[in-house]
Amino acid sequence: MTHDADDGKPVSSTVKNEGSILSLTKSFSWSIAILTLAAISSPVAQLNLSPVYGSIPAARFHREAMTATLAVSVVLPRTAIKPLTGNLSRVPTVLAALAPYVEWILFSYSSKLGLSYGPLCTEMLTFYPLLLFSLLAAMDAMDSLAKRSVSVLAAPLAPTAISLATFYLFEIGVSSFLPPRMGSTDLLNRCTLWIVIACGFSLLSRSKVQLLVIPLLLGTLVLNPHYNGSRNMIRLNRSLQPHGWSVLARKESVTGYISVLESEEHQFQVLRCDHSLLGGEWLVTPKLQEKGVTKRESVYAVFSMLEAVRLVENQSKKDDEEKSALVIGLGIGTAPNALMAHDINTTIVEVDPVVHEFATKYFSLDSNHISVLRDAVPWVEAVSRTSPASYDFIIHDVFTGGAEPASLFTVEFLSGLGDLIKDDGVIAINYAGDLNLPTTALVLRTIHNVFPICRMFRDAAPSSNESLSDFINMVLFCIKPSNRRNDIVFRNPVEADFLESVGRRQHLAPKPEHEVPFPPPIAKGSEEQDESTRPLLRKETINLLEKYQFEGAARHWRIMRDVVPPVVWENW
Repeated sequence: MTHDADDGKPVSSTVKNEGSILSLTKSFSWSIAILTLAAISSPVAQLNLSPVYGSIPAARFHREAMTATLAVSVVLPRTAIKPLTGNLSRVPTVLAALAPYVEWILFSYSSKLGLSYGPLCTEMLTFYPLLLFSLLAAMDAMDSLAKRSVSVLAAPLAPTAISLATFYLFEIGVSSFLPPRMGSTDLLNRCTLWIVIACGFSLLSRSKVQLLVIPLLLGTLVLNPHYNGSRNMIRLNRSLQPHGWSVLARKESVTGYISVLESEEHQFQVLRCDHSLLGGEWLVTPKLQEKGVTKRESVYAVFSMLEAVRLVENQSKKDDEEKSALVIGLGIGTAPNALMAHDINTTIVEVDPVVHEFATKYFSLDSNHISVLRDAVPWVEAVSRTSPASYDFIIHDVFTGGAEPASLFTVEFLSGLGDLIKDDGVIAINYAGDLNLPTTALVLRTIHNVFPICRMFRDAAPSSNESLSDFINMVLFCIKPSNRRNDIVFRNPVEADFLESVGRRQHLAPKPEHEVPFPPPIAKGSEEQDESTRPLLRKETINLLEKYQFEGAARHWRIMRDVVPPVVWENW
C-alpha cells in the first residue's frame, strides 16, 4: 500500500499498475494505427496513378522505392527531425490532405515526365514522405514505450524492427484486399480514400493541424475532378469541353477506373478502363448516313474479326439456333451482340460488373444472354470438369491496359477452354502485343502448345512508317487436334453475316494479306531458339509474363495517348 503525497490517503499499487498498462496499451495501439494508415496509403497511391499511367508502369519502381524509404527511416536521426516538425504525426496528416492536389498538378505533366519518371516523381511528393514520417512517428512512440520498461521493446532496435514488420505485413494484406473491392461502397473510391486517410491521421495527430486539414479536404470535395461527385463531374466536363471530349459516366470497379467517354469532334464513344480502351462505337451522324451507315459501328476492326469463328468451315450441319457460344471478356459487347443477333445461345463471363453495366446502358448489349459476373479462371476450371464439350464457339478477349491477365493465358486455363469446346468447335483469341517482345512469344508459344492448329491475322496491314516496334491487335482462330478437318478454312460470308453493318462488310472475313505465320519464326541467335529450353506460361510461372510486361505496357500507353488526348487521361 502507498500514500498520495498531497492528502496522505492510501493508493493501491494495483490501480497504478492498471493505469500504467492502460496508458501503454493506448500508446502501442496509436503506433499500430499510424502504421495501418501508412500501409493503406500504399495501394491508394498506386490506384490513383493507374488511370494516368496504367497499373504496370505505376508499380514499376513502387516496391523498390518503398523499401528505400523504410531504410531511410531506420538511419534518419529522429532527434534532429522532431525540433523541426514537433509532433511527427502532424506531417503525414498534411501530406495525406495535400496528396490529391499534388497528384492533380503533377498529372498535367504526365506526358513530359513519361512512364519512367511520372509515377516515381508523383509518389516522391505524396506517398514516400507520408510513409517516412509515419514510420518515424511510430518508432518514436515505440521508443517511449521502451523507456518505460516495456520488456518486449527494451532490446536494441526492437521498436524499429516491430514498426517495420508491422507496416510490411499490413501493406501486403491491404494491397491484396483493397483493389478487388474498389467501388463496393462510396468510401472505396481512389480519391475518397486519400480523404479517409487524411482524416485518420488528423484524429491521431491530436493537434491544431486539423484546422489546416479541414479546408484542404473541403477543397478536394468541391474542386478536384478526380473526386467522384456530381459537381466535380460538371467541372470535369467543362474543362474537357475545349478539347472536344466529355465523360458520360464513371465508376470505380474491381478491374480499375471505368468510364464512358465521348469525342464530340470525331463522334464516337469509347469504354475506358484505367489507361486503356475496351472498345468503342462510331455515332450515326448525317455524314455517315450518306455513306450508308444506319447503325452504330465498332471503332475497332478486331471485334468484327472475332465474329469470324462462325465462318470457319466444319462438318456440322447445325443451324445457328442450335449452337452455343462462350465469350470470355465482354468489352463493349460487339462480338457477343453479333452472336446473339444470329440466335446463338451465348454465355458471357466478365469479372467486372461495371463493364457489364456500361456495355448494357451505353453500347446496347443485348440482354438475351447468360451472364457470369465472376473470375473466369475458377469458373472455367469447374465447368470444364462438369460440362465438357459444351460450346461450338469460344471467344477469348481479355486484353486491357497494355497488359494481359496472365492467368487467362496459362496452359491450364487454355486447356480448360479446350475441354469446353466441342471437337468440331472453333476458338478465337484476341491478343494485342508486339511481335518482337518476349511476352508475345511466350503467349503465342503457350497457345500453340494447347492448340497446335491455328491461323493468326493482324487487324490491319503494317503502315509504311512502322518502326521496329510492331504493337498490333491480332486474332488467332484455333481448332482442337481432335477436329476431323485438321485445318482452318473460312467460307465466304453471305449477306446475313454482315447484319446490315458496313464495318462487318470490310472487316468480318480475315484478309489473306493480313495473315501472320503461326507460330511466328524465331530470329537466329535468339536465346529461345532451342525448343527444349523455351518455357510455357503455367500457373507456377506466371511471373515469366509479368516480368516483361512493362515494355508492352509502355508502347500501349503511347498508342492510347494518340487515340485520346492526354488531358482526358490526366483528369480521369
